Amino acid sequence: MTKGEKSAVILVGTKAMGENWYGFANGVVYPTSGNPDETYPEVPPWPYDDRGWWSEEISGQVIFYDPDDLAAVAQGELETWEPQPYATMSLDSYLFDPGFNYERGKRYLLGAVTFDREQGYLYIIERQADEEKSLIHVFQIVGE
Repeated sequence: MTKGEKSAVILVGTKAMGENWYGFANGVVYPTSGNPDETYPEVPPWPYDDRGWWSEEISGQVIFYDPDDLAAVAQGELETWEPQPYATMSLDSYLFDPGFNYERGKRYLLGAVTFDREQGYLYIIERQADEEKSLIHVFQIVGE
């Protein structure tokens, strides 16, 4: 994303917050060691029966990286793990319906993203914001 003399590589998505686990939405942990002697839990009733990675909370976020740091990785000057975000922006206060909704299968807050460099608009889709309908949020990016 570039505006004026400023630029950033951004990642936009749903961030797991707090404790996380592999298992079911109600907090039941499912074994992942592969040990055949492990006891596997009963599958909980709907709507908590979807097995996967879960967390206490979720947050819609934009994570900002310096493009020069990523270029340094491509040129072999930095290791792949060295670039770190220089800023994180929570989008929860802008979202129509943040958080989990187990009954609707809502576990991801954000969808596609695009940036109109000429006009300076960042478009972010909020998934399942109005029942099953998505919303598009538009942010005006200003820079010098």
